[in-house]
Amino acid sequence: MHLKKKDISHQIIYLLKNHPNPHHIRDKESRYLYMNQAMYEFLNLPTGFLIEGKGLSEIKPDISEFFEDLSQKEEGVIKKETPVSLLITGHFGKEKILQPYIVDIHPFFDEVGHIMGTMAEARKCPFFSPLDYIQGKSPKILITQLPNTMFTQRELEMIFYFYHTLSRREVAECLHLSRRAVENKLRSIYEKMGVHNQGGFKKYIKDRGLNDFIPIQLSVSSIELID
Repeated sequence: MHLKKKDISHQIIYLLKNHPNPHHIRDKESRYLYMNQAMYEFLNLPTGFLIEGKGLSEIKPDISEFFEDLSQKEEGVIKKETPVSLLITGHFGKEKILQPYIVDIHPFFDEVGHIMGTMAEARKCPFFSPLDYIQGKSPKILITQLPNTMFTQRELEMIFYFYHTLSRREVAECLHLSRRAVENKLRSIYEKMGVHNQGGFKKYIKDRGLNDFIPIQLSVSSIELID
């Protein structure tokens, strides 16, 4: 039987309609039954675009190949009637910013317990270190792009490594530079920051939110199963 949006209870629609996180519901053949406004924005679809009964390749052919593995994971969810969580890193939204998301896929049942398909929720990937826990801090959302910065991409990559306590030798190996070149670049970074030591360096980063930043060079589009 070909399911339609009307087969989804009104309570579910009301619950998801204004939810801030992207949600969609798909049938057993991975055809869309419903998506909320946040999912429209996540996929960069115009509001009101008709998605019911269509697969991803019909509404977003430019990303359907990337999400092919998602359909396979959905098949497993339907077969086992067990949810899975995925770490998906890709270019989403109108700005197409590379961003990691946690995507939870649940089996979706009708009112009498028959499986209809799957329901998925995407949420920005939070970062929570042991030190954050000890200091009573809330999880942070990782970012891969900064709106304005005086640092070059190479400097931002170096800042990331040094903030996460890599040694000068390790940074040199990661960036394929000599230790002398790393020393010179680090000195230049300190001058731009107006700091003179590691303590000032780390304070500068925390004060400006750079501790939540991952250089785009270190992020790649991928879909990974979370154990």
